[in-house]
Amino acid sequence: MRSQNNIAIFLAARSGSKRLPNKHFLKVSPNLKVIDLCILRLKKTKLVKKIFLCTTKKKEDDKFKKITMNHNIKLFRGNTNNVAKRIIDCAKKYSIKTIVRITADCPIIDPKLIDECIKLHFKKNSEYTSNILKLSFPDGLDVELINLDTLIKSQKISKTNANKEHVSLYIRKSKLFKKYNYKNNINYSNRRWTLDNLEDFLFLKKVVKYFVSNIYFTWKDLIRAEKFDKSLINLKDR
Repeated sequence: MRSQNNIAIFLAARSGSKRLPNKHFLKVSPNLKVIDLCILRLKKTKLVKKIFLCTTKKKEDDKFKKITMNHNIKLFRGNTNNVAKRIIDCAKKYSIKTIVRITADCPIIDPKLIDECIKLHFKKNSEYTSNILKLSFPDGLDVELINLDTLIKSQKISKTNANKEHVSLYIRKSKLFKKYNYKNNINYSNRRWTLDNLEDFLFLKKVVKYFVSNIYFTWKDLIRAEKFDKSLINLKDR
């Protein structure tokens, strides 16, 4: 497998949410903000040790500096509207060849899932590996691996605002690239574990409370917990 020096997690986060302002700084427990939960879980990945928090140069995003210092991870600030350029600039600066793209809207991301995607990416000699090409995991466990040269090439071909904002949009739709999708045996894609609005936040708070001191529960632990507490079944379009 490729050296750990060439691979890194790029955690995308910004403060400008209209539906839930400052959502990453809301507290899911007395001592834990949403962004803290996300970073602590990401640090449990075994196959990647570098984490970059990628945000904008806007003043409202200054507060991410303290977060990265607390967790001893790197902060990268780049283009406000072009998310893809932000990631590319960061990868070039730190000589990263393989990008593990995670958004801070997925605070209960599972590190084991990330490790599985990394293994598959190199085993299949893939240019793009994810668990979102064909949905089977709960929304909020999104993992994407993109080779830097693949991302650069895709952004040169498709210069649409949607591709700049959603980063991998063209790669996912195109047949130009070698792609692999990590699929779960049972389809749980009707579950909603992401953070976009107040209802999402209240659900995630409930999940953290259920597991009490264990913030490193796996995604399968939460699926199993649904049997004991029906309020933990959070379906889309509720």
